[in-house]
Amino acid sequence: MACMKKRVLCLVFLLALFACTTTTKQTEPTGTNFRYGTEGLGISFVPNLPPARVYDSSPFEAVVQVENKGTSDAVGSLYLSGFDQNMIAGIGTQGKPIEVLKGRTQYMPKGEMDTISFSGTIPILKNIDKYQPTLLATACYTYFTSANAQVCIDPNPYAPTRMEKVCVPGPVSLGSQGAPIAITGVQVDAAPGTTRFSISVQNVGSGDVFKSEAYQSCSPYGAGLSFNDVDFVRVLDVIVGDTTIMQSCKPLSESIEGSGYLRLSNGAGSFFCELSGIVGQSAYLTPLSIFLEFGYKQSISKPVEILHVER
Repeated sequence: MACMKKRVLCLVFLLALFACTTTTKQTEPTGTNFRYGTEGLGISFVPNLPPARVYDSSPFEAVVQVENKGTSDAVGSLYLSGFDQNMIAGIGTQGKPIEVLKGRTQYMPKGEMDTISFSGTIPILKNIDKYQPTLLATACYTYFTSANAQVCIDPNPYAPTRMEKVCVPGPVSLGSQGAPIAITGVQVDAAPGTTRFSISVQNVGSGDVFKSEAYQSCSPYGAGLSFNDVDFVRVLDVIVGDTTIMQSCKPLSESIEGSGYLRLSNGAGSFFCELSGIVGQSAYLTPLSIFLEFGYKQSISKPVEILHVER
């Protein structure tokens, strides 16, 4: 009997220990390095929706899976085009909303996912035996990039006396940041009382970047994005330590709320900021934070064959 009691007590203890371990794992962060990757939203047609071959005088349905593969929340619209609206009726041109999809975080290893359906009908084909459109699903959405790095600030880089320094200003590599627009590098140059930052930005995704305020022009059924809309990234803020240096950044075109737009050429661009009024003699490390906002457009395609059935 005593042996049996000991076994029961051991079993209870192990179950309690397992429960505590499970609870701890659910609340622990997935890791501090969650800002990685070069994608925002990932879109794909759900298999067999639509199938590769369909028949006239039948319902039509296309379903697109939308997954947030980056670290920013995303909201936008999804459009289905590439076909004659008389051949596939009822889809419409207004698109479907992409409701807010949360991105990957320290506590959530994957971003949110959703499916969006387009339903219509295929009328009877007249005078032809088949119709072979290529469906084009286009996602237009707003997204953000947050980049952080440690930089070296040296108030007096040309001191006449030799001093031990914990760091030396120079180039900083940031890696990917979980967004299709990335800060690819920062060059840090020190002068007495001033540190200058040359910040490089690049479109590392597979889509097109545009001004977030031009979001409504992204639809494939509208007038389209203009030259003054595409290849622009809005610089929201640049912070060194806890001090914003946004007002010193150039060349940026004026935007709202004191921020500015950076124009990319061949998918890349750079701008310059300056931290001034630095006092002291000793070099030190401090965080540099850069925040960007942009609109993004990407598309996928799928060929479909519609066959006429004799009746």
